[in-house]
Amino acid sequence: MRKQHVLGFFDALVRTPAFLFLSAMFLCGAVAGGLTGLRAGEGDGAVLLAAALRALPGQAVKSVLCAVLWIVLPLLCALLRPTGLLLSAVAAARGFVLALIIAVGMSGEGSLLLSFGTVGLPAVLSVPALLAACAMAWQSGETSGRYSLRACRAPYLACVALAAASAVLRTLFAALWKM
Repeated sequence: MRKQHVLGFFDALVRTPAFLFLSAMFLCGAVAGGLTGLRAGEGDGAVLLAAALRALPGQAVKSVLCAVLWIVLPLLCALLRPTGLLLSAVAAARGFVLALIIAVGMSGEGSLLLSFGTVGLPAVLSVPALLAACAMAWQSGETSGRYSLRACRAPYLACVALAAASAVLRTLFAALWKM
């Protein structure tokens, strides 16, 4: 049996129908979150949620745990039925929350750069990691009939590491912004 490199694994993963479907669900959630954020008014629940999530990077440990939790959620969804529906809900929810925070954050003066640094830039690392983790959970359930992480243990750990790195990047940018 030939060992496959981690990057080669991701190359094959992004060509699967499950990854494409999860990407589409993420984009649907992002559109809904963006529209909700643009319509949010003063004192609205969306503004309060965005403020709470933006304040999170000030607490580095909670930020890393929150980022890793998004990557662990596909593991929990893979244990439940219907797996595909739950995994697509996780992808859509992440897109919704991400776009909501960015849209609400753009409303204040000078906060466009803050939103970009604390949400947008770390999302470059965390969103592909989440979509890959969801696709791995979906594919492993389809191929074996039950969930097994044996074949994709190293790539899944790489996704967890990317999510943690995105949280550290978010924390560093928030710390630089406050200086």
